[in-house]
Amino acid sequence: SEASVTPVDCDTIETDAGVALDLVNRHRRDGYVFGLFRVVDAYKQDVGNSSVLYLTLDVLETECSVLSGRPWASCEYSNAYSQASNSIQAELYVFGQCKIVTYTSQWMKNKQHLYGFNCTVSPVPPDLLECEDCPMKVEVLEVTEQHKDVAAKALEKYNSESNHTSHFNVDKVEKILK
Repeated sequence: SEASVTPVDCDTIETDAGVALDLVNRHRRDGYVFGLFRVVDAYKQDVGNSSVLYLTLDVLETECSVLSGRPWASCEYSNAYSQASNSIQAELYVFGQCKIVTYTSQWMKNKQHLYGFNCTVSPVPPDLLECEDCPMKVEVLEVTEQHKDVAAKALEKYNSESNHTSHFNVDKVEKILK
C-alpha cells in the first residue's frame, strides 16, 4: 500500500532537524560545519515500522571545520552573522540550503539515519554587505599550490620551534583570505 507524505509543523521538528544536520556534517569531508538557521519545509512518511523525514533547512556556515567532528550547536558563527558592518568578516558570510532525507526504524532503536542530502551554499555578495567606515576589504582567494606551500613552510617552522613531541602536517588548505 502507498504511504502518504504529510506536512510536519516546522516549529515542532527542530530537534529532528538538528540531528539530521549533524548527520550531514559527519558525512562531509571539506569545509565548515553547517549550523541550523531555520526549518523551511518538513514532511513525514510513515511506512510500516519506519518513517522517512524530508527536510529543507536554511543553514549558515560556522567557524568549526567539519574535520573537528563537533556538533553544529557547539560551534560559533562568524561575527558577520551578528555584525554585518564588520567588513573583515562580512564577505565570509556563507549561507545556503540543505535538502535532507532521513529514516527512523523501530528495529533500529528509533535512531535517525541519513538516507541522502544535497546542500548548496554561497557567500553573500559583497555589494550587499558594503561598509563605508571600514578601513579595508577582505577577499576570499582560490587556493593554489603556492598557498599550500606557504602553509606547509609556516607549519614546518612552527614544528621546529616548538617543543612538542608530535609534529603537525598540512592536510588541506580550506580558505585563503587577502
